[in-house]
Amino acid sequence: MKSSARPCSQCTECSQKTDLNLVTCPQCHAAQGLEALAGIDPSIHIKNQKLAIWFSFIFGGLGLHKFYLGQYLKGCLYLMFSWTLVPMFVGWIDAFRTMKMSPFNFEQRYSRRVTQRYL
Repeated sequence: MKSSARPCSQCTECSQKTDLNLVTCPQCHAAQGLEALAGIDPSIHIKNQKLAIWFSFIFGGLGLHKFYLGQYLKGCLYLMFSWTLVPMFVGWIDAFRTMKMSPFNFEQRYSRRVTQRYL
């Protein structure tokens, strides 16, 4: 006879029984599985510092780096004034400032916690 019960595990935070396929506990929203072992919070979107620098150098005049970093209002301003070529020079300055920033400070400033949960 086959058992129809789903495989379950125990939450590391609240000790509630959870499904093995869940990434977070439905009760306390603590990370489960490999994410918990790696110390990665699945609700945080981590930005890549090198990618932000490249976006600043290449597409700084269009404000793509601001959109990537989640600063949509500033990105729109860069895009609106892109015909003046001023945002291109400001984008290069942003690239140098981002390059000088330590990885820890970059992550603290631009990594955001996702508020919506998809089930």
